[in-house]
Amino acid sequence: MVLADGRLELTFDWPLGDRMIPLHAIYPDGYPEARPHINLTDPALFPGRHCSPLDGNLCLLGRDTRQWQPDWTVPELLKKQLQKAMEAGGEEDPQGEPAEVWWNTLAPPESYCLIDSDWSLLDAKGPGILRIVYVSHADNDSGLPVLRALVERVFDAEGKEIATWKGPMPSALRGTVRKMDIAWVRSPKQLMPPRIVDQGSGLGEFMNGRFDLTQAFDVAPGVRGQLVATLYPTETEFRKHDGETWLFVLVHGKLAAFYPRKKALPRGKKAPETFSLVIRTLRAGTSDIISRAPAAAALATKSVALLGTGAIGAPLAIELARNGIRKLTLMDYDIVEPGNTVRWPLGSSAWGLPKGQALADFIEREYPATEVSYIPHCIGTYSPQTCMGDDTALDKALEGVDLAIDATAAYGPTTLIQGFARSRSLPLLTLFGSPTLGGGAVVLSVPDSGCYVCLECAWKDEPNVIPAPLGMFDEGELIQPPGCAERTFSGTFCDLQELSLQAMRVVIGLFGRNNIPSSSVVYTLSFRDEDGVRVPAWRTDALPRNPKCSCTW
Repeated sequence: MVLADGRLELTFDWPLGDRMIPLHAIYPDGYPEARPHINLTDPALFPGRHCSPLDGNLCLLGRDTRQWQPDWTVPELLKKQLQKAMEAGGEEDPQGEPAEVWWNTLAPPESYCLIDSDWSLLDAKGPGILRIVYVSHADNDSGLPVLRALVERVFDAEGKEIATWKGPMPSALRGTVRKMDIAWVRSPKQLMPPRIVDQGSGLGEFMNGRFDLTQAFDVAPGVRGQLVATLYPTETEFRKHDGETWLFVLVHGKLAAFYPRKKALPRGKKAPETFSLVIRTLRAGTSDIISRAPAAAALATKSVALLGTGAIGAPLAIELARNGIRKLTLMDYDIVEPGNTVRWPLGSSAWGLPKGQALADFIEREYPATEVSYIPHCIGTYSPQTCMGDDTALDKALEGVDLAIDATAAYGPTTLIQGFARSRSLPLLTLFGSPTLGGGAVVLSVPDSGCYVCLECAWKDEPNVIPAPLGMFDEGELIQPPGCAERTFSGTFCDLQELSLQAMRVVIGLFGRNNIPSSSVVYTLSFRDEDGVRVPAWRTDALPRNPKCSCTW
């Protein structure tokens, strides 16, 4: 029995049928609210499922923490679940157990090699060649190699190209990168990692017969390495072993370890050592990026123009890129000021930059699947620097797009943008908050239905066909911060983002249906309940054409 750091650890044998099972129980300091961990200590007894190959930890319960009852004891848990776990039977969570998860647990942070789940290579003739795009250096603190790589092409034993990278290129692998060809082999069975206590000898086994000085490369100053790749089958879905994945092991050491010795070493002197390092396998193909949000998959073929990148438009721009919009055009003219940070998504690194440019740079770096561009223009002006007035700027912004989004929150620009969108039969999404931030609206205007002016008519008609957002016509609470030439509303990012998020949901719904609805729609937000508490609530209304509006003429 060991007591350390608030944990209780017990090593014991437990009877199961006609044999004794050697176990090690760890009670975390959060016990009994947190479940105990039960490890098998004899690797020969590790079952094929529900057991970590690294330390023998048994999955006696599913991942849902509600499956552990705080009034249970370890003996109760073992009586209920041990035999099922050892025999891989009983009720199971319907999820696969991919071996790469265990391998990735061994990998140090920062290093990775990207693959694409859409590849289907288990029938490919191996061994073959991988073309790797990579950057590398030595970690300043640990001295360990840091390798970031991507499998750009896969060639089979006959030199035929059988897979090509088609996903986005991460920012770490753009610009100055290196390329190399490395050999790959195929394993007919799933590869499981050695126990943590056997890492040194276990990883070395993957180099048997594969150490090739001609494939060594400079990892960092004074450090050479060889990257070894193995393709193997794995379980990516529950009880389905037809998936595939890769194992990448980096063998590294001092330069002398990778050059042939011209003469024998003097007696008592050891040859330079090499060390093995697992490189994390990450899936980053196009389908991998959207697999967690299939509702947003349709955005991968769409183009959007976002006009206005302030407190409401900027977070929407990031959400569009996060959800995989193919092309995004931004238009704005404003500069990021420190005071705006409280309600703008980027921080001090963007201070002093044009908002649209700062966002475009951020999206290009963090969401490379989105092609983003920026048009510096203030609606209602002509710029001698860009030689653009409103007609030129809006023509450029709306060219070839599937949707226009107006986040200018200004009446004049909104009506102008509405006219440009209507003349091109484009759906238009308009979003704004009231001056008091008591409410706001997200308006989807479609051709041959109500427009923004129709909405204003609906607000003012008796009785009100559609209620205006709370505080829509009250400018008494506007403030003028020092150094600003105009008054502005007072509000935080968490309030305004409700409008951006609803707009994003509308975009996903619009593109997911793949057809323009027959009627315009108004989503009206109220920020306050009957007691004045800030609780967002939405109301939905159809917006038909108003006979008083010129769009009906």
